[in-house]
Amino acid sequence: MGRWEPNARGRLARAALVLSAEHGYESTTVAEIAAAAGVTERTFYRHFTDKADALFPDHDVLLERLADVARQAADDGASVLDAALAAIGDLATMAAAEPERAALSARVVPTVPALAGRELVRQRAIADAVSGALTERGVRAREARLAAETALGVWRVAVAEWVDAPDGRTLPEVVAAAAEAVRAL
Repeated sequence: MGRWEPNARGRLARAALVLSAEHGYESTTVAEIAAAAGVTERTFYRHFTDKADALFPDHDVLLERLADVARQAADDGASVLDAALAAIGDLATMAAAEPERAALSARVVPTVPALAGRELVRQRAIADAVSGALTERGVRAREARLAAETALGVWRVAVAEWVDAPDGRTLPEVVAAAAEAVRAL
């Protein structure tokens, strides 16, 4: 694929994940990622600051989208927990658009301490975005944070279940089932 092909950023992110899954994150170089995506290393660095950044693309866009979903659910009269769960449901829908990528990410990220740490930071930012959106809608800070953290717990349990014991259900279906289980507690 030549440099002029569209979606270099997406191709780079995919190549970073696939190569990390196949050869190990530490063994995969930026040069290999760029070559697999059909671009130069220079192009890689136009899109990402480092190799780890390529595994977490479009983070700011994601945060705003999840906050918007939580706001809209709250505006529509959802409970605080259901508004947070709506955001996580949307996250599952986004991940389901590329199920192979979601599964690879769920397998690669926890095995690399630096990536696992970055994932924790990412999840904290998601909780901040969702709880912030809910507090904007008048929810007290503690309740907003509890709802956002609970929703992230649903996400973590559902992703692990989806990856470790595939039964043919989609990630959104597994997330919805986990959300129902939390509501029943």
